[in-house]
Amino acid sequence: MSYGWWVFIHLVGVVGFVAAHGTSMAATLLMRRIRDPQQVAGILQLSAATVSAFYISTLLLLVGGIAAGIRGQWFTQGWIWVSLGLLIAVGILMFPMARGHFRRVRMVLELMASGTTVSRDDFSRVLNSGNPILTAGTGFVALLFIVYLMVMKPF
Repeated sequence: MSYGWWVFIHLVGVVGFVAAHGTSMAATLLMRRIRDPQQVAGILQLSAATVSAFYISTLLLLVGGIAAGIRGQWFTQGWIWVSLGLLIAVGILMFPMARGHFRRVRMVLELMASGTTVSRDDFSRVLNSGNPILTAGTGFVALLFIVYLMVMKPF
């Protein structure tokens, strides 16, 4: 396959990756404002519906990017290694942050559904326990830096 096709596959993966992440980030931010357990459960379902798209998109962006890097002979330059390393590092950093938050919210919703009494304050505390601004900010800055590296190829 030609270099152009691999870049296209990579960019299709990037679009899916950003779309899936956007849905999850919107869900995280919205949950902080909503206190109705049924609405929160619906928001969690919406976020969970994007998980498959996230993994498929991540695979596409990696396969397309690595193949384009090989075809374009970019692996002799530092920018591609920094981009790949940053993507992996941020993924490793962000995965437990986001997953832990969603798990805590699901656990409280399951307790509430089973009849266990959970106070409004405890429910609010769990909904607010994540740090979506830090998570979103970290991901956004990393993504912008990766785009900068890909376009400008500074080293």
